[in-house]
Amino acid sequence: MSTADPLQCMICSKRHKDPRILECFHSFCRECIDKHINKIEAKASFACPMCRTEIVIPKSGVKGFKVNYYIRAIQASAAFSTFSNCDKCKPETVEAVDRCLECESNYCDTCSNRHIDTDGHRDHHVIKLSKPETKSITQLSHKSYCEKHKEENKFYCMLCEIPVCKECVAKVSDHKGHKYKSIQEGAKEKREKVNPMIKSMHEYLPCLQDYVKEMVDSKKLLDGYSQEAITNIKNRCQFLKDQIDKVGNNLIAEVDSHKNGENERIDKHIEVTQHTITSVSSINNSVEEILNLGNDAEVVLMCQRVQNRFKHVDKEIPQSGLKSCKSTTFHVGADDAKCLEDMVGYCDDTDIKMPFLPLPWGLRIALQFDVQLLFSFKVSEVMDTIHAIAPISDKEAWICCGWGTNQMHLFSNKGVKLRTQKLDIQIDDIHGRPNGEVYISSYDGKKLVKLDQDLNVKDFVKLNWYPGGITFTKKNQLLVCAVDSYVTTRGQASRRMVIRMNEAGQILDQIEEDGCQEIFCAPYRLHQNMLGDICVSDREENNVRITTLSTQGVVKHYYRGPSEIALKKPFNPFGVVADKSGNVLVADWSNHAVHLLDLSGQFIGFLLSEKDGIRGPNAMALDKEGHLWVGDTKSTVWIYKYARKGENGTQSPSTSQ
Repeated sequence: MSTADPLQCMICSKRHKDPRILECFHSFCRECIDKHINKIEAKASFACPMCRTEIVIPKSGVKGFKVNYYIRAIQASAAFSTFSNCDKCKPETVEAVDRCLECESNYCDTCSNRHIDTDGHRDHHVIKLSKPETKSITQLSHKSYCEKHKEENKFYCMLCEIPVCKECVAKVSDHKGHKYKSIQEGAKEKREKVNPMIKSMHEYLPCLQDYVKEMVDSKKLLDGYSQEAITNIKNRCQFLKDQIDKVGNNLIAEVDSHKNGENERIDKHIEVTQHTITSVSSINNSVEEILNLGNDAEVVLMCQRVQNRFKHVDKEIPQSGLKSCKSTTFHVGADDAKCLEDMVGYCDDTDIKMPFLPLPWGLRIALQFDVQLLFSFKVSEVMDTIHAIAPISDKEAWICCGWGTNQMHLFSNKGVKLRTQKLDIQIDDIHGRPNGEVYISSYDGKKLVKLDQDLNVKDFVKLNWYPGGITFTKKNQLLVCAVDSYVTTRGQASRRMVIRMNEAGQILDQIEEDGCQEIFCAPYRLHQNMLGDICVSDREENNVRITTLSTQGVVKHYYRGPSEIALKKPFNPFGVVADKSGNVLVADWSNHAVHLLDLSGQFIGFLLSEKDGIRGPNAMALDKEGHLWVGDTKSTVWIYKYARKGENGTQSPSTSQ
């Protein structure tokens, strides 16, 4: 590695142009220094671009920095030789021996002496021109003059350590009395002081160059080791990638295998179900053709066979769907796991809930029950909710339409309004007795009133709670839903109960708890089934249900909607009744249906559904003949006759009332 080129500017890296030397002895092109100062926007000083020494800018600017005549001398020595001619002797051709750096002119020996002796040129810098083949050292001559006496400085003041002239040492001056010697001796002394420093640096710079070379070699070694490390890293990463891919592929294969097994199971179920669809569709079409195209005799003859065939169809339909299928979930492994497999992760099974298999509840009801609409009629031109029905015979019933109403109307089963009874209380629920009496609950008065056969209104009992649904048991005891607040969520101090009282209005029991567990939250309507148990619709927020309990308050079971099928909307029970055959009927307001349950609270099917025209069923009651009266949210009453197949056509399920 070479040392710095003295002829090259260390800013522009080109040959010096008008070189200027700074106080730190670094030299730069004058133009380069000027650009540097302007670039950094220096005002009074700037840091040397090489050594960062702070340099004061002369008052005259960059041009105030000293010209580096030493660099100019070397440049001129290289550019000119003794083959050059004297610029003063023209047109004569005289060989030049000197060159003035200030005047940038070549001179012969005579012209050079004459040039230097001139006052204006006596301090110029002159170099000796040498022949190219001599390879001599550049010789620069320059006379120094005293600024005060204008005499050549031929002496060296040993005290002030500066060049001085003859006048400075001979006359009264700043240097009078100072020791002095010739300038040659002073320069020799200074050279002897500085030369060891230069020599030491000449000795040191090769070491520094060797150091740099070793640093470059170390850098190459670093590059080599780094490249080797990079190669090893890449190889290792590729190996690990291959191992990770292997582990991943095994996990993926496991997932795919599990998925294929589950898909095969699902596909088989779909195939069976699709076959059922094709078979049942064909049977249905054939029966429709017989009913539509066959004569009456053929229809009569085929009826029993058709019914038997549909019984077998029910058995051919899948009895249960796939409750769930096993999906695979991937769990990310721990970063600090001890082996790669544990670090990648593992798979386990997750259940995916499958859709409910739609069971043929309509067919099952059709096979088991004969359901016939007898009558339907509107009780008001204004669309409102029928919230209470109390049949007093198989042909007449008291009906309440509209929440908060204080009127009830007596209608025939054909929709004829026979009478209107106006009360001074708001009506919640009503219940008719065989003797024609009607019991009425009122939440605004916290009481029950009784309407006798002559339509006289009498207070029956005053309560401490808001009464709701009412019904009579087989033992002629009155059951009343009662709450301390109509909020459907209960607090710690809430009172929610079923009150049991005798015909005189004396409270016999308040059913609130089963052991230490509260039973009710928002009891709405109730009825007694054939076993004597009480079925209550409880409208607790987010937990609606039908609660069946004994008269002693022991909960037997809950019904929160069918578990076998998916309802279109959440189960929303309002009215509830129970017939003599043990069936429990529940009005589902949101799904526009009447659920049919057995005595154990198990879902049998939908006795009525939206396709029958009912919208938002609420009030329900059974008359003496067992006919079902249903009131909906469109001010419409529906009266149905229903009976289990095989029973006497005139004998239908009914309650004891």
